[in-house]
Amino acid sequence: MVDSWSLKIVMVTSIPKLIIIMGPPGSGKGTQAQLLKEKYSCNYIATGDLVREMYKKAATGDPLGLEVKKRYDRGEPQPDDIILKFVRQKLITIDTQRGIIFDAFPLSEAQARGLDEIIKDFKLDKPVAINIKVGEEDVVQRLSLRKYCPKDNSVYYPKSPTYDSNKCEKCGKGLIRRADDEAGVVRKRYKKYIDRINVLVMYYEKRNQLISINGEQSVEKVASEIEQRLSTYQSDYAQK
Repeated sequence: MVDSWSLKIVMVTSIPKLIIIMGPPGSGKGTQAQLLKEKYSCNYIATGDLVREMYKKAATGDPLGLEVKKRYDRGEPQPDDIILKFVRQKLITIDTQRGIIFDAFPLSEAQARGLDEIIKDFKLDKPVAINIKVGEEDVVQRLSLRKYCPKDNSVYYPKSPTYDSNKCEKCGKGLIRRADDEAGVVRKRYKKYIDRINVLVMYYEKRNQLISINGEQSVEKVASEIEQRLSTYQSDYAQK
């Protein structure tokens, strides 16, 4: 008889231990990352969360927190070296043997090269990058319709049960739309994303570490395809 702990170990090792999820805004990459995290009990690291955590430290006078806040408030991206520093600090605090899912990291070739160094230093497995592909029109439609809970940042789409009632399922707060989800703004964000992601696609494709997924399917179908491709990748990797 297999106990639950042994079963969990089998499940975790059935997919690669270091996964990068990439995709344009509205592609559902965060949703897919969370689904993998929950099913395989992996660590989940989103650099946006790490930046927001440091942002909060500005209130205590933390020098780095103040730096981060200044750039954040101006809408400027954080420098690659700062993002890489946050990732290193986070890895020190977790059990890396449970596996890691990076959401929207790396975001540049410099960050990808920095991650390679981190992998060496922490003795991590080679990464596999999942590129969730969604066309511009689909992204515009998804983002221009989505709503948020202002309290916990939960995202709601037209198929969500409480979308029409404009209430958060968790706390009952009224849902809002964000200014940067307006169609014209979304198109600009999409074009910037494509320019940036093409570099990373080439980076991981050259290393045979890229899996491309059609993101214009249901959440369930995307999740199923990701799992199948990861399982195949892991099986092939184990035989090399």
